[in-house]
Amino acid sequence: MELTLSDALADYIAQRKQTKLEPLQKARDKMLEKTQEPIEIATANREYAEAAAPIEADFNPVNWLTDAAKRAKQISLATHAAKFTHSDAKASSILVADTAPESQTYLNTASLANKAIDAVGNAAALDVAKLLKISVNGESLIKQLQAQHVDALTAFTQDTELLKEWQLGFARALADEKLTGHTLTKQLYFPVSTALNGDESQHYHLLCPLFSSSLAHELYHHVTSTRFGDEPKAIREARKKGHYHASLEKIFPATAVQNFGGSKPQNISQLNSERYGQSFLLNCAPPHYQAQSKPPLTSASIFSRQLRFKTAGFIREFKAFLAGVTAQENNFKARYQRDYGFVLPIIDVLLNEAAIIQNMTEFAGWATSAECQLKTAHGLWLDVANPEPRFQQERAKGDWQDIIANDFATWLLAQLQNKERYVLGDIEHQYVKKLCLVQLKTFERHTPKHGDA
Repeated sequence: MELTLSDALADYIAQRKQTKLEPLQKARDKMLEKTQEPIEIATANREYAEAAAPIEADFNPVNWLTDAAKRAKQISLATHAAKFTHSDAKASSILVADTAPESQTYLNTASLANKAIDAVGNAAALDVAKLLKISVNGESLIKQLQAQHVDALTAFTQDTELLKEWQLGFARALADEKLTGHTLTKQLYFPVSTALNGDESQHYHLLCPLFSSSLAHELYHHVTSTRFGDEPKAIREARKKGHYHASLEKIFPATAVQNFGGSKPQNISQLNSERYGQSFLLNCAPPHYQAQSKPPLTSASIFSRQLRFKTAGFIREFKAFLAGVTAQENNFKARYQRDYGFVLPIIDVLLNEAAIIQNMTEFAGWATSAECQLKTAHGLWLDVANPEPRFQQERAKGDWQDIIANDFATWLLAQLQNKERYVLGDIEHQYVKKLCLVQLKTFERHTPKHGDA
């Protein structure tokens, strides 16, 4: 026989009664285990019956439902609760209708097909909220109350007056009699119109943005299911071992946890208590974009602003070094530090930048295109995969290497110039050019040529 909503309600009341009776039953059973005397057994059973009688009476379905209907006004069923903004907020909570619109552009509470209904108010009356939320085949007392009937309760009484009393009582949990805001909620004054007849006073709606506990609950279950479920665990194990798994792995990276209610999450709401006071926040930081690498078509030289930026640290320290070297310190140690601490590392940055451009083989031929403004020698060096025969013939001659080394020396000395502390002239220029040319020829010997397998 198929379970009905009435059956589910009766089972819930019976379970609540059993929870109350269980301590009494354990005490009776403990006494019965210790004796075989008929008088003591009768006494234990009598004491249990006396203690259980008021509980049996209270949890008679008619009596319990009548009491629950009276207590229903102490709670508010809601999808959006004010206490998430501030635990002492007395503003009204809102229950959004369960029907989702036909087309949803945004992910919000209305887009949830089956919303988890929250309950706020007196924690002692949360048992009433659980009763109202019991659902069988998509039917619940909440839906029946919204449809202006309580047919599921007719299984407990045929008294129409009592049924009406139950309906009115439980309906008070669906919405506050009067919508109110509160100073502890983040209220907004929204202008709606300007009075006519010269009256410049503004008219406003007082808006009270409310936290969607239903949406937070849905997100909470999605996130936790991807982290602690058996199948996600099996998927992660397969990925770590490099094995195939038929299911798709779902992850929520860089989430944060927002806690509500401290050590007493039930003071905020029922669903908050079920979530242990936790609510996940998704990462909304803007994405990190990586600039698309392109050849330097619009630059006249490889010694551009980008190279200056990448060598700025070396240049700054090099200038400080040169400013501090005295004539007495101009020895082998100083020259070694100059070459291996500054000049050669800067040349390495240059060669690394060249290697990046040379590896842009998808743009092969860019140096001979009409829009290229780069110096010819620089283009011969960098467009290593250019397919044009004449270009490759010029490149093979190697004359461009001397030009590159000369341009580097000129560029570096210009970056280092400090006429107040020292002067760099032709001797320094020739020396830097020589160092660069040696490194450049070594670099070129290891550069893959066009047509190499």
